[in-house]
Amino acid sequence: MKRFRFVGLGLAVLLFAMTAAQAQAPAPQRGGTIRVGITQEILNLDPHVATAFSSFQVLDLVYESLLRLNPRTLQLEPNLAQSWSVSPNGLEYTFTLRRDVTFHDGSALDASDVKATIDRILDPATRSPQASFLAPVGEVTIVNPFVVKVTLKQPTPSFLALLTTPSRGIVPANFADKVGDPRVKTLGTGPYMLAEFGPGSVRLTRYERYWRKDAAGTRLPYADAVIYRVIPDAATLRAAVRSGEVDLIIGFGVDITAARPLAGVSDLRIMSVPDLSYSLVGINASKVPFTDVRVRQALSLATDRDQIVQVVYGGRGTVAGAIPPTLEEWRPLPARTLPNYRRDVARARQLLLQAGLTPPVAVKMLPIPTVPDAVQMAQVLKEQWTPAGFNVEIEQVDFATFLSRWRGSQFDTFVSLNGGAVDPDLHLYRHIHSTGSTNVFKFKDATVDQLLDQARATADQSRRVQLYTQLQRAIAEQVPFLFVAYADLFAVARTQLNGFVLSSTRSMTPLAESWLSR
Repeated sequence: MKRFRFVGLGLAVLLFAMTAAQAQAPAPQRGGTIRVGITQEILNLDPHVATAFSSFQVLDLVYESLLRLNPRTLQLEPNLAQSWSVSPNGLEYTFTLRRDVTFHDGSALDASDVKATIDRILDPATRSPQASFLAPVGEVTIVNPFVVKVTLKQPTPSFLALLTTPSRGIVPANFADKVGDPRVKTLGTGPYMLAEFGPGSVRLTRYERYWRKDAAGTRLPYADAVIYRVIPDAATLRAAVRSGEVDLIIGFGVDITAARPLAGVSDLRIMSVPDLSYSLVGINASKVPFTDVRVRQALSLATDRDQIVQVVYGGRGTVAGAIPPTLEEWRPLPARTLPNYRRDVARARQLLLQAGLTPPVAVKMLPIPTVPDAVQMAQVLKEQWTPAGFNVEIEQVDFATFLSRWRGSQFDTFVSLNGGAVDPDLHLYRHIHSTGSTNVFKFKDATVDQLLDQARATADQSRRVQLYTQLQRAIAEQVPFLFVAYADLFAVARTQLNGFVLSSTRSMTPLAESWLSR
């Protein structure tokens, strides 16, 4: 079992554990509309192409993967695949599909859909950021309509874990023909289906033929609909949950600063868990002067991560290394032991001089505009980097422009958030490997590539731990980008919303088992 630490917010933070009081809670009620407030606009609903957190807050309820992670324990569970087996050599994975699953148009799920999904993700024309995850796949074979076999090119211990998110969600074989533009139209197997889509609001309605049932045999989901309302201003977002305009606020703009003034409100419930996602400073390693590792090291040495945790996250976070501190079985190294982590302004300036640069060195910084923490962090970083010999210009753009420039590697540096994962291969490979599909940093290092490849293909767990220990140090030395902090994840719900579990994976799938008391 993955071991996680949970941090309380005084006496006001209520964490969702299976207590005797909850076991005696009233039976779930059907009906009603769950209203969710978020700050980030929703621009793309293609499960295999979207990258924004806001997109996946919706996609979690529309598309499903072969397996899933339990939102409480993060243990692997059956999903669209009811069972699976792995060959002794670790190369063949055989999945037996459920026979009671249909897509939202009523067509039945079968093995051809699984093959078509994997083919779509790997097709270069799709330009899927998920392609790096499925790179080990060599062949997908339809054994019979409800059994599919995936043969890998090499053993990949993380393979089952990567089949647990909607970004690898199963779509029908004729997906393109049925939906037209998958950015604005959907066709999944999830508990809710798309009714209305716009950048400021998305409405989902219950899929009446959804296959999953609760422990009492009642078909899920309980609510008639889920509406996501985009409320960009964090203060307005907090006011919306306090006044009852929304039932739940979660994600960007919901942090310790938001939680404190709401902690004493009687009809609100505050939740908090450690987040697997992390804040980062992206660095364009293909652009002079950042092609020189000494300049990237100087940026790391100029950064006071402890101060950022205090100022930006109110002390509710941990300085980030390459592996989340919550994943104890992977033995994450303490940040204080990593090279280039302890702030040293004099050493930073010395490295700039060694790289042939005369301070101040001009640096443009692009913070993601929909994440208040990132915007604030950019200001803190500008102050921190100035005495180290950098002259920072903060660029302010809208979200669509940020995404376009991020995808095109059109930046010096940027400040944003990366999603995390329970396996280091999924956590690191696509961002840092030279062939990684989201290596927008254009980073390339032969030693780091070799370690990532070896750790991905090694079946022995103890050996994988050793390799990732080497990787943590190599990443801190080569600085593909700056890991900054793992902050605590917060959500605030009205007490009439029952059953929602806040997960370190940020999954919204618990909304399928959430209900409104009336």
